[in-house]
Amino acid sequence: MNELIGLKNMKSLDSVDALKKELLLFDKILIVGLKEYNDVFQKNEITSQNELLENRDSFALNDLIILNSYVGMYNLVNSPSGCPGYKPKFTTEESTFFNQNFDFLLEKGKIIIDYNEISDKNKQSEANENITPSLERKLNADLSYDVLFNMCLDLKARIIAASCDNSKFTAIPYETSIYSIDEITNTKADVYSLLLEDFPIIETDQIAWEQIFDFKSDPDVYNAIWSLRNWISSISRTNRQPNEIEEEYRDLKYQYEKAINLHKLKNSSNAFQTTIQTSAELVENLAKLNFKKATDVFFQFRKQKIALMEVELKSKGNQLSYLYKLKTKFN
Repeated sequence: MNELIGLKNMKSLDSVDALKKELLLFDKILIVGLKEYNDVFQKNEITSQNELLENRDSFALNDLIILNSYVGMYNLVNSPSGCPGYKPKFTTEESTFFNQNFDFLLEKGKIIIDYNEISDKNKQSEANENITPSLERKLNADLSYDVLFNMCLDLKARIIAASCDNSKFTAIPYETSIYSIDEITNTKADVYSLLLEDFPIIETDQIAWEQIFDFKSDPDVYNAIWSLRNWISSISRTNRQPNEIEEEYRDLKYQYEKAINLHKLKNSSNAFQTTIQTSAELVENLAKLNFKKATDVFFQFRKQKIALMEVELKSKGNQLSYLYKLKTKFN
């Protein structure tokens, strides 16, 4: 199974809880715009707009606009008068906590900064060429500075998705786009956006990163993730409208949860009775060294587990079982 890479706009990088939710769905997250930010603010490779313009032929138009925006911010923040009205987004304590978690994810390889790790340069160039005419038309539409910057970050995510190495990765720009560019469409991204919007309510602040990674590495959970991704890929290849896809998703989710909950309800009283009886029998048989009957007791528990697994596999909507497993695990 290809690694599933979520593409996230740097400007929406604001909380550890959001990253936890996203990494419950994706294998890794590529932060779009962070490389350019580091090139300007951390490495100081480009800090002058004149220098940027002199080398404009070295950049695609979309990248040029992103870099120019960061250079403008850099010069404003570092000007003698400072940046009027500028305030840090986090308090010191929150910023420290976020940075510690972010550095941990970088070390674990769960956060990607360099586009070339998943994307082919030649494909990137081709995708940039395809969207340049549309972007030029947007430039002539007299858009505000901030809108243009956001649009280019959004386009960058879609360019990386279109140019990724499909033999190893599936890249999804999952944040809902408000910018229409006909040359780049991604139905699969819309489905992942739907899943994140309807994600099970989980108190992620109580969940350690190790719990998330251990949960996803469980063989049963891994197979459920595979089924979910397979359903997303299949439905994305159809010609259905987004509202039709959402209707099917919600129906499948409802049918699956209804079937599992009904099975558990039917078996809850029997399970309680069986537990009381078999526990007493187990103690008695072990005391009498009657190991055959003791083994039969263990098989009773195993049969109950197998029955639940059969319901999970046969129920309508089992493609979405991962979401149910996730909710029952962490709620």
